[in-house]
Amino acid sequence: IELSKMVFNDDYDHPDNLEYILESVLMPSDKSLDFKHLQDEYSSVLLNQCQCMGSCENKDSCPHGTQFEYDSEGKELILKSIGEKSDIPVIECNDLCGCNPNTCLNRLVQYGPRRNLEIFQSEIYGSKGLRSTVKIPGGAYICEYAGELLTHSEARRRLRINEELGLMNYVLVLNEYSNDEKQQVTIVDPSKRGNIGRYLNHSCEPNCQIVAVRTDCPIPKIGIFAGRGIQAGEELCFHYGGEGQSKNINNGRPCLCAAPNCTGFMPNTAIE
Repeated sequence: IELSKMVFNDDYDHPDNLEYILESVLMPSDKSLDFKHLQDEYSSVLLNQCQCMGSCENKDSCPHGTQFEYDSEGKELILKSIGEKSDIPVIECNDLCGCNPNTCLNRLVQYGPRRNLEIFQSEIYGSKGLRSTVKIPGGAYICEYAGELLTHSEARRRLRINEELGLMNYVLVLNEYSNDEKQQVTIVDPSKRGNIGRYLNHSCEPNCQIVAVRTDCPIPKIGIFAGRGIQAGEELCFHYGGEGQSKNINNGRPCLCAAPNCTGFMPNTAIE
């Protein structure tokens, strides 16, 4: 399959006075050891490059491939394992790899959010939401949930302030597991610096899900993918506790999703 030449593209913006960032960035330094560790991770580079001559579809020859496949109907790459629990990490090829970007089927999230996304006023939630003006196939990439990368202590501090002041909480904790053991925790807050991903609302019956995707850094991007086929104009939502980062599901803020299986409460973010 010959893919057209791709470049990073994100021409979205915030409708209000927030700083728009294209991908997650480090929080301001608090000079702690935790921040130094986070900074070192952020500055590190994944060195397991491929030297493929083809499309990076063969898992025996490509150390990264086999996670995406080409959807001929939608004419785009989609995630194969959507909706399935998998311990296989999603690692994209990058500029250090020897493969041809025009034929590689393992480069998707690095090119930025999909086109035709629209911020709108959601009647269900009474707040801004996100939708697409065109149909989205299951497994398709929506956008990154981008914001400030936080240390555990800074995340706890921000959550405490949000609770004390009654502010909206945007802090998302992504827990990654291998053989049911937690391996890595990534914390992102787009409350003041973020991208279009901050407008996806929570649903107890979501049509999107989050997936850890690495391109060239040990810290993953929090990728949002369509969990099923999504119709044009349908609001895009994911479960805020979908990666095991929530607790006390029965005493959080009231949930407004109105799904048949709605718990009635928003998940509370848990940081261990």
